[in-house]
Order: sequence, then structure tokens, then C-alpha cells
Amino acid sequence: MTKDKIKLFIIDHDPIFRLGLRTAIAQYDNFLVLGEGNISNDTWRELNQGIILNVLVIGISTQSSALEIASLEFCHQLRQLYPQLPLFVLTPSYNSRQLAKLKSWGVEGYCDRGSYIATVIEGLQSLAYGIPYWQTKTIQPTPLQKFLANISQGGRWQLEATLKGIDAQLTNPNLSDWERAFLFGRKRELLTARWISRRLVAQEIEIGEEIQAIQAASLGQLVPIEATEITPIPIFADSANKIVFERVATDIQLGLINRTNLTLEIDILQPQAQKYLCQLILQRISETVEQIPIASSLDNNYFDYLKAVWSWTLNAFLTQYYSQLTIEEEQQLNIVKERDLIIIKHNIFDYIYGSGQLLEYLLGKPSFIVDQVVYQSDDPEVIARIEFLLHNLILNLANSVVQIILNNFYTLEVLKYKLYKSEYRSDRELARFRNQLSWKYRQEKYFSHPQNIFESRHSLLVLSSGTIRTMFISAPRRQELEQLNGIPWLTTIVIEVRDAIAPLVRQFIALAGSAVVFVLTQVIGKGLGLVAKGIIQGIGSTIKDLNQKK
Repeated sequence: MTKDKIKLFIIDHDPIFRLGLRTAIAQYDNFLVLGEGNISNDTWRELNQGIILNVLVIGISTQSSALEIASLEFCHQLRQLYPQLPLFVLTPSYNSRQLAKLKSWGVEGYCDRGSYIATVIEGLQSLAYGIPYWQTKTIQPTPLQKFLANISQGGRWQLEATLKGIDAQLTNPNLSDWERAFLFGRKRELLTARWISRRLVAQEIEIGEEIQAIQAASLGQLVPIEATEITPIPIFADSANKIVFERVATDIQLGLINRTNLTLEIDILQPQAQKYLCQLILQRISETVEQIPIASSLDNNYFDYLKAVWSWTLNAFLTQYYSQLTIEEEQQLNIVKERDLIIIKHNIFDYIYGSGQLLEYLLGKPSFIVDQVVYQSDDPEVIARIEFLLHNLILNLANSVVQIILNNFYTLEVLKYKLYKSEYRSDRELARFRNQLSWKYRQEKYFSHPQNIFESRHSLLVLSSGTIRTMFISAPRRQELEQLNGIPWLTTIVIEVRDAIAPLVRQFIALAGSAVVFVLTQVIGKGLGLVAKGIIQGIGSTIKDLNQKK
């Protein structure tokens, strides 16, 4: 066997479990644990420091459905980001369907969370040598166990339904401490009962084990697969803003899946192109903000700076995915940019909230206002708000870059295959996508933006766990409200009329419903009851008369 150690990284929400597993693995000389962490963005950032791994170990716990879902989502994201990195999962007793789901994601190794360390080491060594490992639990049940499985099936189904109901109740924030403690205790008892029942009925798990391959690896007949280098985030110059830039770069690296109700220009791009474009914008902002001669022109007019970043990014992005632009092509591109700049400004730049505050912070302003409260620049609230504003700025700039391409170069076949997702390569789908964008901007102009102004809020596009989501920030917008006219003004009037009429309509509907219930129960119901009573009495009298005649 090679003298190189097998490099691991452990991820689990339970710090005690991580410590115990790391201590147990440290007893084996051919393994090296490079680090550990929980399921959080900090762990993502640690992974994205350019470390080289053989196997990534992920622990999944079923103590709560939220933790289990978060662990599974984390596992799925890792597989999408690094398909070549072997993933080894430690879970509680999963059934065959759940394990099949993990296999479909590309997970290549599995052990029960409560297995002996020797079994875990065997699985890790197998996976490091490129051999999938799925812990064997294919024990043939005895006739008694089959009988118990048949007669207990309904009860086990009811147990699972009860556990699901308890998880739903625990999500209620209005539970008292006593009620929450009671539900946790009941859940613990049910989990214990499920664990016992699964072993009594010997549930079969369709997984196998490559024992012969492991033996071959231990004899030196196989060599470990090549370690995987986790793609590092861009390197930023040392400054007060470095932490913010690194955090945002990690958020971009996690993915840009659109989970909003809006159609975004970058939705048409392939995932790698999306990330490259956003990282390009972030890198440019970090470079230009740090240069005082360039940044000093941002005193009260940040539009020129946004225009400069947007223009540079468009040139660099086209050079990367098209070709090095000739002098004539650059001249034509400059004409296109000047012509479409008014549309870009009207549709996107005018609605980027907080750009001035963001740039002032990056230039070193010592204080920052969050929700009308002044904070120091290093407060957690400020850093979180700055990250959201930077997310929003980058995503909007990325959308504006792609908008130029869609409006002027969407017919270029080379861009269709290098940039666009496969489902958008036909002319029909491209036209449909562009029409959706056109309708989105009309809807925002006449409905969404007036509503946000009337509700004193701003809409932001933020990154969260590999997805793009919409976030609203409250801010006074009285002056903008007074300047509305035409259809946007009419939209606010309709909203105000609806708010005024809605309570009365709800009261009327409730009153009408109560009246209908009263009529059905007290009038019609009692009438039908009297009719039925009369019929029964008539039948009784008839039977009595017949008996008397006899």
C-alpha cells in the first residue's frame, strides 16, 4: 500500500460525535483527518481553502427532521459541486429506499452511525481505493421474524405517522417549555420503540460489501485513487473587506439555483458560467474599490462606478466564452453598450437598493445604518447586511451583463453551446425566455415596485445555501410614493381600496355563513325533524291499530 495517508474531512452537527470519530480514526496510521465542522457556511469556507481530500465523511442524524433535511441537502450540494470527490455517509438505520436515494445522488459509501470503528475504517479504506462500500445488513429473517413483521406492519406505520406528527408539532413556536419537553420525551420513546421493532423484524437492506476488493487493497494489489482538490475561492488582497469578499465568494461557490418567483437573466446560463460571471464581478469590485484613485470618484454618484464595472465585466465575460475581441468588435460592442445603457439603467440599476451605502462601507466608512440604527462597521448586524447588499449588487450586475447578450448576441451558435443550458438552445425556447423577461419588467414597473414603495420596503436578491431567494428590507419611501403617477399610482390606490374593503367583505361573508348555518340547522333542520317525527308517529299509530284489530 502506498505510504501516502488517506486524507479525510468530517462533517456532522454533533461536536461530541465528531470528536469521538476523529479520536478513533487517529489510532490508524494510514489516515489523516484534515479538519472537521458542522453543517454551516463556515464549513463551506474551510473546505474552499484549496485543501486536498481522499474522502469526505458526512454524518446524518435523525434527532430532528430539520437536521436530517439540512444534512441531506448539504450532501446533495457537495455532490453537485464536486462530483469526483468520494462521499462517505454515516447515518442511522436507513431503509433500502433511503439508501437508494443516496446512491442516486452519487454517494459511494455508507455505514450505520453506530457501527464499530473497525467497520468504518474498512469502508473508508475501500472508498479511498475507488471501491464503493455499503455496509452489509442482508440477514435473512427467521420465520418468527417474518411473522412478527406481518402482524406489526400496521403498528409500525402508525408509529412513523406519530413521529411525523410530533415533528410537525415541534415546529410550532408557540409551544410552552413543558409542552416541548413532553413532545421531546415522547419522541425519544418512539424512536427507541422503532429501533427495537426494526431489529425484531430484521428489516432487509439491499446493500453489499466488497470484501475481496478490500483484501486486495490491503495486500497492495490496488493503489488509492487520486485525491481531489477542492476548488479554492478567489484570493483577495488583505484589507478590512477581505472577510466580506471571502464570505460572498463562498456563497457564490455553493450555487445559484433560482428559488424566487422571478425569471432572472442568469437562469439561462450553465451553472459554471453563472459562478464565473458572479465571481468575475466580485473580483472586479474588490480590485477597484481598493484603488483609491478609482474609488474617489464615488462621492455622490455611484452610477458611473456601476457602469464601469458592468462594462468591464461584459468585455471580460465575452472574451472568456466567445473569443478575444478584435478592435472592430470592441467598437461595435461599445456602440451596443451605449445604446442599451438607458434600458439597463431603467430596468435594473435604478432599483439596486443600497449601492451607495455599500460602496461607502467598502471605502472605509466607520459607521453603518441598519433599520434606522447606527452601528459600528465591524458589528455582526452590519456585516450581515453588507453581505446581502453585495449579493444583490452582484446578481443584478450579472443580470445586466446577460441582458446585453440576450438582446444582441443571442443568435450566436457558439454562445448557445458554451453559455446556455441545453433546454434554451432552440430559437423557440430562447424567444419564450426573452418574452418572460420582458413581461417581468413590465410587471415590476406597474405592480411590484409600486407595491414595494407603498409597503415601505425594498426587494433584494440574496444567496442562501446555494440558492437565490428574495429578501425584503424595510425603509421609508414616502417621497417616492408621492412622486408616483399613472398606472403605478393606480396600483397603490387599488391596494389601499382592497385593504379598506377586505375586512368588511370578510365580516359579511362570516355573517352570511352564520345565517346559512342558522337556516339549515334551526329552520330547515327542525322542520325536517318534525316531519320525520310525524312520520314515525303515524307508522306507530298504524301498527297499534292493526294490533288492536287482531
